Amino acid sequence: METAITGLIVIGLLILVVVGLAFNALTAQATLADAARVMQERAGERARTNLAPVSATTSGAGDQVFFTVKNAGTQKLADYEKWDVILQYSDGATNQIKWYPYGMGANRWSAQIYQVVSPVTAEVFEPGVFNPGEEIYITVNVAPNVGASTLNLAKISTPNGITASLVFTR
Repeated sequence: METAITGLIVIGLLILVVVGLAFNALTAQATLADAARVMQERAGERARTNLAPVSATTSGAGDQVFFTVKNAGTQKLADYEKWDVILQYSDGATNQIKWYPYGMGANRWSAQIYQVVSPVTAEVFEPGVFNPGEEIYITVNVAPNVGASTLNLAKISTPNGITASLVFTR
């Protein structure tokens, strides 16, 4: 009799272990499926995103860098706080490599969106969203100033990792 009770307890424990393992396996499979779906969405978003460099210049004093990039893809872009703007430039004495956060003020960058920057054609569809075919005019306030007669590099990257590089001189 006691062996039958022990046997029932062992069988009950085995059933609980098998059910627990099956539940964990199904949970892991669902997590992998969700991760694969998110990865596929990101890959599709990256495939639909393309930035085309247009132009880059500096102000006369070299305290601002201006560059224009065209949205040559089919993906709308926004969330400028998540973008990366990096400048590699010479101040005349040393080389500077800096990342600039989005916003107004010193050592920050800001943006205006246009249908076309030159000649200026204002954005009319979804203001503030960088739609396909539009151009974004970026102003970077730099300190120290860009040195005269120097060759420099501007790089912009969207949150999904698409980049554009522009070379400029002062």
